[in-house]
Amino acid sequence: MKLLRPPALLVSAVLLAGCSAGDAGRPPTSTEAGAPPSSSAAATSVEPGPAADEAAAAAAADPATARTAQEAALASALRAADLPAGWSVQANPVPDGDLADAPSLAGICSGSVPSEARRTAKFPVTGLDAAGTAVLASEAISYETAADAERALSELGAAFATCPPEDYTFLPGPPTAGLLPDSLAIRYELSNGVGQVVLAQVRGAVLSIVIGEEPDTTLAAAQRIADRMARLPAAVIGA
Repeated sequence: MKLLRPPALLVSAVLLAGCSAGDAGRPPTSTEAGAPPSSSAAATSVEPGPAADEAAAAAAADPATARTAQEAALASALRAADLPAGWSVQANPVPDGDLADAPSLAGICSGSVPSEARRTAKFPVTGLDAAGTAVLASEAISYETAADAERALSELGAAFATCPPEDYTFLPGPPTAGLLPDSLAIRYELSNGVGQVVLAQVRGAVLSIVIGEEPDTTLAAAQRIADRMARLPAAVIGA
């Protein structure tokens, strides 16, 4: 599965996909991402088979029965059920599960993210609205230990703190009701006027990140993910 190209917003971080330099921060349409608009996750994937398989596996994953941190991350991945009615998801599986060339947080405003080396799996998923336009992006990531995931959350906040003020105008944080206690909420406006919200939360060795332009929709998705993460077995994720 070929990962979608990230925008200038997160540089090499694979959270949003497919923007040109002039559209920094705007999620791509399905056509720009290399696939036609559709309400089907399989139909909108660059490689329908692997993407559809991973989306189906994530949708069926029961967080309470996760046996490994990787399975726990899969159960925490964004699902169509986390989104408004009529929306869908496009999974973007990492080729062969090799994270070496698949950064998650590295590259955000040139911040340092040593925790990238401690990831064990990640599940990137894009949320598509009813028209097939990509409007949300997410990653569910597992780490070697709970301390590594906690470090990643701290590094994420520190990286955004290095963003150039001429490109980012940070705004009062968005609501965080319903998120896990260990969470981070960031809201900003880019120099082109596009506003975005980043919601990240950690439980044990699992980190979830959701980013989108609509605060309410982004929060609702993150809340549903938080509900699943709360049901992950503590012994499995080191919580």
